[in-house]
Amino acid sequence: MTRNEVGSTDRPSPTPPPGARWKLILTLVIAAVVIFFIGALIGGGSGVAATSARLWSMVTFAVGDETTADSAVLKYYTCGMHPWVILPEPGTCPICRMDLIQLDTDKFTGEITIDPVITQNIGVRIEPVVSGPLVKTIRTVGTVEYDETTIRDISIKVSGWIEKLHVDFLGAKVAEGDPLFDLYSRDLFSAQEEYLLSYRIKGQTDSVADAATGAGDLLDAARTRLEFYDVTPQQIQELQANDRPAKAMTIVSPHRGVVIAKHANEGMYVDPGMQIYRIADLSTVWVMVTLYEYQLPFVEVGQQAVMTLPYIPGRTFQGRVIYIYPYLETTTRQIKVRLEFANPVGLLKPGMYANVELKNTLAEERTLVPRAAVIDTGKRQVVFASLGGGKFEPRNVRVGVETDDGMIEILDGLQPGEMVVTSGQFLLDSEANMREALAKMIRGDLASEQEAAVTTTRPSELAALPADAEQAIGTILEAYLAIVNTLAGDSIRDIPLNSRELAAGVDRLLEIDIPGDAHFWHTHDEVATLRRMAIELTSVSEIKQARLAIADLSEALATLIKATGVPSSFGREVHVLHCPMYRGGSIWLQPKGEPRNPFYGSMMLACFDERRVLPVTGQQE
Repeated sequence: MTRNEVGSTDRPSPTPPPGARWKLILTLVIAAVVIFFIGALIGGGSGVAATSARLWSMVTFAVGDETTADSAVLKYYTCGMHPWVILPEPGTCPICRMDLIQLDTDKFTGEITIDPVITQNIGVRIEPVVSGPLVKTIRTVGTVEYDETTIRDISIKVSGWIEKLHVDFLGAKVAEGDPLFDLYSRDLFSAQEEYLLSYRIKGQTDSVADAATGAGDLLDAARTRLEFYDVTPQQIQELQANDRPAKAMTIVSPHRGVVIAKHANEGMYVDPGMQIYRIADLSTVWVMVTLYEYQLPFVEVGQQAVMTLPYIPGRTFQGRVIYIYPYLETTTRQIKVRLEFANPVGLLKPGMYANVELKNTLAEERTLVPRAAVIDTGKRQVVFASLGGGKFEPRNVRVGVETDDGMIEILDGLQPGEMVVTSGQFLLDSEANMREALAKMIRGDLASEQEAAVTTTRPSELAALPADAEQAIGTILEAYLAIVNTLAGDSIRDIPLNSRELAAGVDRLLEIDIPGDAHFWHTHDEVATLRRMAIELTSVSEIKQARLAIADLSEALATLIKATGVPSSFGREVHVLHCPMYRGGSIWLQPKGEPRNPFYGSMMLACFDERRVLPVTGQQE
């Protein structure tokens, strides 16, 4: 028998009402009984079993699969040692001949019924399937950085010497118009003198129209030159009021912010274009976060962002996504996203680490279940629906997006209002799989019809044997098969005689040289085991002792025949059968035909689970 499980997992369908169909069923049952008794009288046991089994499968096909009030009497039986054997009638196992036990037919579907007390003990909990908004939340971390659009450089446009610094350290806050440093420059001093001279000339020529116009143009040109040197209009008015040039002109800040870079000291000589300060406005800051590829579909420009800082507990900051970088960092497989936050009081400082949440409402109404309710097998997702009254049903579902609050979207398989199992479902899944497997077993051909798969071992080591070696191996096999047949009949009669013939055959075989392999017998020490166990069998007085010895002898003989092959002159196939129950698994050899287990005899004469054909000498695969 093999362990193949055949059949479908379709759920039963209702049986049609009594009628002509039931007459056919009754006819088939009567025919099966008649054939069985006739065959038993004649002696064709195996053929009768196969014919009866086929008729029974026709009956079950005619009846249908659904268990109704009329068909509830149908019962199935299995073997405790070979659970893949399932038969519709009581009796003995065709493999081990043990009595069959009845199966619970309620276990033939995936549905489960559990007593409320057991449900409580194993901790089964249920929750409803709900309908609600589908909100995807992404949590990540980021760093606060300067808003690059508000960073300004303060550079000088004339050469000169810094006589005094008004802002002399990094991090200093400056407002627009605050003094930064006093600069003495020959060019700047000359520009002041030029402006004052133009101003005086204009005042003297106001009465002459043409001269006043020319003086006004000179004054405008001088003012423009001062402005290009970053002299403010207020400073130009003070220059007019004082009517004399200042040795050092104060350079004021054109922007507000915080000094983040400083490259000047008092007394230092500076050239045009040199950066003196860098100022950043921190009234708004950027937060840079990184996201993985699979998170990108849930992020878009303009989306709201919520930020918290571990060192400012209880405070949240509201911002938005302003830019998604168009490239991926190949080393980390991440993408940068830029957020913008207002920073009116300066709590957010560049370099800080921040926790960020990005929420996106994907749909206003979706079917949702708790994430704990879904069993993900890798190939499919399963949810157990509670049908009430202690009944549960496994459902295959298609899942979508998982939400922030532990819910997961159900695309197909459940409806709002149903109840699903959220705790203890793994125990239910195990039970459902067992019941589904039973259902598969009983829906195909009966186990009594299955034939054991017989395979051939690899070709023998020797391509040919001398004639006298073939004769010796034939003697060994004949004596061995006689011993096995005797033990299968629960007897030890003639075993000593057959064992002496087997030992003599081994002695004759060892005297024969194998052409082309002078060390063949040295490399096959199983021959020594074979001879020793044969001699031990010559003096056995109990069948238990004989069966222990034949187990070891069979291992040695099978190994030897795999090397030499079965002589073609032997004229019969020799099979190796495996008994899974004796000593944890033992083999024996016998000719082709019905199994005759020498380890259990009549108690389990047909007990085996694997069968192989030993190779014929020189025969290729």
